[in-house]
Amino acid sequence: MVSCPITGRELSTGVEMDAATFERLPDIHSRIKCPLCRLDHNWSTREAWLGNPAPSIPTFPWLFINNQSAAND
Repeated sequence: MVSCPITGRELSTGVEMDAATFERLPDIHSRIKCPLCRLDHNWSTREAWLGNPAPSIPTFPWLFINNQSAAND
């Protein structure tokens, strides 16, 4: 899960994994088209958290991950 910086609402990234895998992830950066405000948002795994989206929260059928670490910024 991440939050929309415009609305402040939670939204699902569409990525599912267990807590142990999530904890081992490097700082991966990605961009998503927000279904809440219709803008593109950049986010990273450091800003994300595990959660179960509410049924009213849109999920993404796809996810584009740039695979860029913070060291490459």
